[in-house]
Amino acid sequence: MREKRRNIKIFVIPFLLSLLFPSVLFAQTDTNKDTITGVTESSGFTYNNFISGNFRTQYEGRWEGSQDDHDMYEYLHFQTKDFYNNKVSIAGSGRLSEDLDGHEPKSGAFRDILDTYDSSFNGRLYYLYGDIKNPVIDNSTLRVGRQYIYSVDTILFDGVKYDQQIGPIETYAFGGLRASQYSSTYFDTVTGAGVAARPFIDTRTNVDYMRIIDDSFIDDEVGLNLWQKIHEDFNFYGRYDLLNSSPKDLFVKFSWDKIDWDASVDLSYFQFLNSIAEQSNNISPYYQVLGTFRPFYLISLTGYKGVGEHYGISSGVDYRKLINEGQENTFNRDYNREFFSFMVNNILLHESQATFTVEHWNVAGYDNSLDLGADLGKKIDKFDLGIGTSYSFYKYNFTGSNDLQAILEDPAQSNIEQRIDVRAYYMRIKYLLTKQSDITFRWTTEISDPGTFHQLLLSYSTNF
Repeated sequence: MREKRRNIKIFVIPFLLSLLFPSVLFAQTDTNKDTITGVTESSGFTYNNFISGNFRTQYEGRWEGSQDDHDMYEYLHFQTKDFYNNKVSIAGSGRLSEDLDGHEPKSGAFRDILDTYDSSFNGRLYYLYGDIKNPVIDNSTLRVGRQYIYSVDTILFDGVKYDQQIGPIETYAFGGLRASQYSSTYFDTVTGAGVAARPFIDTRTNVDYMRIIDDSFIDDEVGLNLWQKIHEDFNFYGRYDLLNSSPKDLFVKFSWDKIDWDASVDLSYFQFLNSIAEQSNNISPYYQVLGTFRPFYLISLTGYKGVGEHYGISSGVDYRKLINEGQENTFNRDYNREFFSFMVNNILLHESQATFTVEHWNVAGYDNSLDLGADLGKKIDKFDLGIGTSYSFYKYNFTGSNDLQAILEDPAQSNIEQRIDVRAYYMRIKYLLTKQSDITFRWTTEISDPGTFHQLLLSYSTNF
C-alpha cells in the first residue's frame, strides 16, 4: 500500500507543477506567437491565430471504504483557419489516459475500462479530418478522415463525406470503415446518403439512409424528419426511424418560446417501438450488460418563466411506461418524475446565483420519494465558487469482474450493483489564471444504500 501511495505522489506532484508553468509560459510569450508563415505557388501568406482549440489535463481520484483509484486524462481539440486559398481546414480531437496506480483487481470497486487494456496508457482519436470547400463544383464540401456522421444513428467511421447544395435542395453521401472506441470493428463498412428540402418557407424535411455491414449483420436504417413552424413562437419537430423495414422509434416535440415574455414550454413524446438485441450498430456500447432494449414510451413536459431581472421558475413532468409490464428489469423500469426549480440571481450578493429544486419520484416497487436539491454559486475576483447537493433515484456500479461475458453468464447479475436513493454533495472552485486558462477543483460525495463514494477532479484547461 505504501508503494502504491508513493507511485501516486510521483504522478500527482508533476501534474500540480504543470498547472503552474503553463500560466507563466503563456504570460511571457510574445504576442506574435500565433503567426504562421507558409508558401503558396505565388507568394508567402501569413495567418494570425491559425490554430484555435482547447487543451485540458485532469486528475481523477475515487475512494470508497478502503479502496481507491487514481487516473489522469489529457484532452485536445483543435480547428485551423481555412488555408490553400481559403479552401482547406483541418480539425481534430483526442484523449490520452493514464492509469496511475496500476490495474484494479477484478474484485475492485473501481475497476473500469482502463483496467482492461494491456498498458496503463491508452489513446483515443475521436476525430481527425480535413474539409475541402468546393472540390468539384460550387456549394459543396468534401470531408476526409475520421469523422462522426449524425443521421439515423451516430456513427464514427474512417472515410469520406460529400455535401452538395443545389438550389433549395441539400444532399450528402458518405462511406468508409466503421470505427469504435469500445470494440474491434475489423473491416465493418458503413455507407449512406441523405437529402433535405424546404417545400414551404416554414417547412423543412429530410430523409436519411444508412447501411452497416459486419461479420454477423447487414443492417439498413432509414430516418424521416420534419420541422414545421406553426406560428411565430410555436414549432413542431417529428422523427420516425426504421430498422430493416421494421419501425424502430418515434419522436415528436412541440415547442413554444416567447422571448418577449422570457417564457418557454416543451412537450415531447418518444416511443421505442420494437425490441432490439445485438445489431451491427448497437444502441449503447454497453448493450451486453444492458441486455435487450424493450418497447416503452416517455412523455415529457417542461416549462420556464423568468420573473423580473432576478428570478426564474422551471417545472416539468416525466412519465415513462413499458409497453409490456412483464418485461421490466434492472435497466428498464416504469417511473413518474415531477420537479420544480426556483432560481435567484444577484439578490444578496453581486455575481451570485442560487437554484433550489424539489423532486418527486414514483417508481413501481419502491416508495414515493420527495427530495430537495440546491446549487449556490458566487464569483469573487478570479474565483468562481460553488456548492450544492443533488439527488438521483438510480445509479449503477459494475463491481467485481468487468468482463462482459462473465456478467452475461451470471443469472443473478451479482456483478451489477444498483444504487438507489443516491444523495450527492459537491463543491467546486475555479480559478482564472489568464483570460484563456483556468484551474478547476471539484469534490463530490455520494451517499447511498451500498456505501459512501468520494470523487476528486483537479484539472487545468487552456484555450488557444
